[in-house]
Amino acid sequence: MEKNKLTTREELKSFFETGDYPTESQFAELINSYAHLDEFNFGLSIRPSGKTSAKYYDFYKADDIMNSGAGHKIIENSQGNIPLKIEKYSHILSRAVYYKSLDIKLIGEIDIEKHKPKIIIERYKQRKKMSSGSVKPAGFYKEKMSDAALWNRKSEYIIDSNEIIIDIEPIHYFRPAANFKEFLPSGSINRSGSFKYTKYRKPFTVIQAILEIDINGTAYRSRPVGMKIILGSSGDYDAINFAIN
Repeated sequence: MEKNKLTTREELKSFFETGDYPTESQFAELINSYAHLDEFNFGLSIRPSGKTSAKYYDFYKADDIMNSGAGHKIIENSQGNIPLKIEKYSHILSRAVYYKSLDIKLIGEIDIEKHKPKIIIERYKQRKKMSSGSVKPAGFYKEKMSDAALWNRKSEYIIDSNEIIIDIEPIHYFRPAANFKEFLPSGSINRSGSFKYTKYRKPFTVIQAILEIDINGTAYRSRPVGMKIILGSSGDYDAINFAIN
């Protein structure tokens, strides 16, 4: 059998018809075509990293949000540099942003080469009425990679180790305002009191992470790990952090 080619059920059945004498390699193909129970006991263990990172950003708001295609821009810069002038956008804020990364461990007997693991990031989106008139219900959705890149986000991460640190640059999950404390989730509808982490009254947004692995050509996904990304808005050095569900 060609390497990495999945043997169909019809081919497997043909090895064991009346009068056949299956070979050792055909028995091997049969066994390899089924997933072992242990391969389904997999998932993610996630916690905020102990290390705090910092980057300096310039924040912009579109002059005509409805017709801009991108209502805001967040651009990394160096402190002391003059913010770029961007046509049809107004610079509203520049500041250093401190934040945590994610320490992630793969749970289960995950073989990196065999299972080709990747982490899928899904954003929570509010209920939305589409231009066609249909309504898209609220829920978690994976962004198209091209759409995510427009906002300097990633919707999936290829994994090359069973223990990794992922820097998702969480500021890109927020929509800026002139007051850092008034940032809201990117793409959200502004509703008074919404998206405030009730314990500290800090703005937050919600995502979930899912481990996807390949077993004999079929993609399987773990249970999601939900988390709030909480804006560090109580002071200049208050880091964006994560509350893991």
